[in-house]
Amino acid sequence: MYRVGIKGSLPVRHYLRGDFGPESAPHGHEYVIEWSFTVSELDQRGFAVDIAAMEKARDLVVGRCAGMTLNDHPFFSERQTSIENAARFLLNELDAELDRLGFDRRRVTAAELAVWESPTAWASWRESYGG
Repeated sequence: MYRVGIKGSLPVRHYLRGDFGPESAPHGHEYVIEWSFTVSELDQRGFAVDIAAMEKARDLVVGRCAGMTLNDHPFFSERQTSIENAARFLLNELDAELDRLGFDRRRVTAAELAVWESPTAWASWRESYGG
């Protein structure tokens, strides 16, 4: 299996619902996001995926989401704004953007989005596809 990915950063705000001390008050993070695809074989040119398309989708999603308060998005209406759920939300947004860009994912077997909240704390969400 081959795995190819890109990184980026995303400034967002959120607050945790419940008694989580300071985390229950609105605050911001500069998330580092790592997005990757897994493929079982390379294309005829010797590449796993089109990294330029991934970067374009990332930039569009970051542009749309930068500065937002996650709690205000419908995705989080019934979900905690944890980094686990943020990873799932962002992968959904990136997948939708790639679809709008006409990205060919026929060889893709999985995608994963990791969100780093700090240099030592992260969570990820992984989707498996037909490939």
